[in-house]
Amino acid sequence: MDSLRNNIPTQQALDVNQGLLRARHRNYRAAKVTQGLLVLVSIILPVIGVWVGPQIPEIRPYLALASLILLVMETALFDRIQKDRLKRGAKLQEQFDTDVFGLPWNRFVAGAQVEHEDVRRLSAKPLSKKREAHFQAWYEVCVGRLPLHLALMIGQRTNISYDARLRRRYGGWLLTLTLLFGVALLYAGLYKGLQFPDLIMTLVVPFLPVLTWALRERMQQANAAISLTNLNGEWDKIWTKALGGADASTLTAESRALQDAIYQHRERSPLVFDWVYSIFRSANEDEAHHAAEDLVRKAEKALVGGAKA
Repeated sequence: MDSLRNNIPTQQALDVNQGLLRARHRNYRAAKVTQGLLVLVSIILPVIGVWVGPQIPEIRPYLALASLILLVMETALFDRIQKDRLKRGAKLQEQFDTDVFGLPWNRFVAGAQVEHEDVRRLSAKPLSKKREAHFQAWYEVCVGRLPLHLALMIGQRTNISYDARLRRRYGGWLLTLTLLFGVALLYAGLYKGLQFPDLIMTLVVPFLPVLTWALRERMQQANAAISLTNLNGEWDKIWTKALGGADASTLTAESRALQDAIYQHRERSPLVFDWVYSIFRSANEDEAHHAAEDLVRKAEKALVGGAKA
């Protein structure tokens, strides 16, 4: 039985894999900083319009122009940069997963791996001790009790489930907060005595970038959650086969196909700010830990039953 045990808990802690997670983190952090700055400017413009516009009317057309320029730049310039970062981040995570799970790299789906120099550039300096400690047990250590072909499936489900729950929670209140912000600005504008033409120039036009971002983000987060629901359905089918005693090589091949779908999902999915992760991390990690433990127990029970048969 020991020969069937896997080494996911130790493999994920190797320096080379810790470097991949560190590089992934820095890559996504750069993308999130860029997105955060764009959102911050999008918020500041309508606030300036409402609070400064009534006292300095000549600033209104400049605020409107700045908002339109920001909207165009976000679509024409920053969108391309962000997509490149998302693709690199997905590849770094895929390199980590394929090594830890013992799966072959699928060049047809993911293309070439991230250049060694780029990995080194992003991973050379250590992160905070808390973050580095989090990387040490990226996947639940309890999966080490199972054969590799079952353990990697639980790791895949953790990826799918964790991401789905986070995106549903985040997307659920993102647009609501944006709309509440817009209503608050409108109330402030009316309180300041702005007339309808002035509201258009000082509030509505400057508010367009953040509203456009929120609407697009809400739609993309919802689509990502739907995609993850579909992936979870496919995982359930493979897991049912696994508990039914399907051959390990067959299950591994199907898991490799599922991993391709997970990579493609990561490549297309919108970002989630780190502070959102922080808010939900405690609950999400507790749920992921208990889910993994439960799945491991079920797999162990199925293995014992299969051995007796």
